[in-house]
Amino acid sequence: MTTPAELKEQGLAFFGKDQYPEAAERFAQAAEAYAAQGEALQAAEARNDLGVVRLAQQDWDGALAAVEGTPEIFAAAGDRLRQAQAIANQANAHDGAGHLEQAAAGYEQAIDLFTELGEKETRASCWKALSGVQLKQDKKLQALASMQAGLKLAPKLSAREKTLKGLLDKAIGLMGR
Repeated sequence: MTTPAELKEQGLAFFGKDQYPEAAERFAQAAEAYAAQGEALQAAEARNDLGVVRLAQQDWDGALAAVEGTPEIFAAAGDRLRQAQAIANQANAHDGAGHLEQAAAGYEQAIDLFTELGEKETRASCWKALSGVQLKQDKKLQALASMQAGLKLAPKLSAREKTLKGLLDKAIGLMGR
């Protein structure tokens, strides 16, 4: 019989090969098996893994269903990093589904948690994603500021991002004069 940990490892292997249906199946099985063993944290982690697969498949409702309730499970266990990651996953799914208010609120909550934890890379990604949501909401100035914050935190910038950062720094500097 395959253990929940083995199912999760299989899911990760399938995900790494972009074999999303197989990955989703293994993560769902792992979540069920962990839950049956009373391992709520491990079940929530497997559900978040399933949510990431659903995001990759652009199955926004599936992603939301997978991660539903997981931030609260992580919060109750005092695992603020995984709580923040789960909130960011929810925000991503809301963004994809067009639920812009929920997406923005989720990204802001995740950013706050990542800030408290001193985590920069995922926080930078959340700032950039929040900027995209704000553009969709026609909040252009907030989007510029959010993108600038994300680019400042990013550990490594592409050539395009370096150019964008330079332009944003210059534009925001001009506005402050």
